[in-house]
Amino acid sequence: MHELPLLIFTLCLQGSVGVTLWLALGRQYAVDGRVPARGALPAMAGAFVLACVGLLASALHMGYPLNALNALRHVASSWLSREIVFASLYLAALGLGVVLLFFRKPGWQPLLALAAALGLVDVFCMAQIYIHASVATWQHSNTLALFFGTSGIIGSLVIALAYLRNAGTAMRCAVVVVALMVLIRLIMQPLWLADIHAVDTTVVTFPHRPLQALAQLRDVYILGWCVSAVGMLCFAAGGLRNARGTLVVGSVLLLIGEIVLRYVFFSIG
Repeated sequence: MHELPLLIFTLCLQGSVGVTLWLALGRQYAVDGRVPARGALPAMAGAFVLACVGLLASALHMGYPLNALNALRHVASSWLSREIVFASLYLAALGLGVVLLFFRKPGWQPLLALAAALGLVDVFCMAQIYIHASVATWQHSNTLALFFGTSGIIGSLVIALAYLRNAGTAMRCAVVVVALMVLIRLIMQPLWLADIHAVDTTVVTFPHRPLQALAQLRDVYILGWCVSAVGMLCFAAGGLRNARGTLVVGSVLLLIGEIVLRYVFFSIG
């Protein structure tokens, strides 16, 4: 798949933002009230590594890393340029926060909050790149739901698995977030399908045929949603019953579902 670097980039960076949001907004639950420097460091470092992997994949997709610098010339008019700027700022804020936390220095908490805000803006910019592309299947609010949903799902999976032994409010919140993200996106699918089939794609997408590509990947598309739905049920059952095995199975299925759905997303573009 020629879009594999983009698949890795979007999933890793969006997942990283999800973890950062969890730590910034629900840190007292994520670390269960323990010493923040001891409880938050592994997850923050993991989020930073995820972001680095994603940005490396993005650089590989561009073919020539300096192309990213050239894209910065059009921040006022290009969503791609804005995405690069906010991704860089997000990585810088998160990385500096990790360093301060590692050395037990003050200031990491404001940086964590700043990184979370920058990450949200970056995911929004990322979605806008595709919404403004000449591909009918991308020009829909479903793209926003898909990208932000990935942040919520992957972030919740990481937090739930990382702090399973100190589960409680965090686990229940993770179950709620995952269920909402899966169900909201699932409810949007009939609306998305109706809207894209109502659009005349002859002009705006020529010579591409996104609807034909979607029809060819129909079974894969359905499989992705089935895996995601089953994963949500397993994750909820494991989280609420404190059953580690079921929780892990649900997490794996949810992650596979995200990969399959992202594969379909890029394949129909």
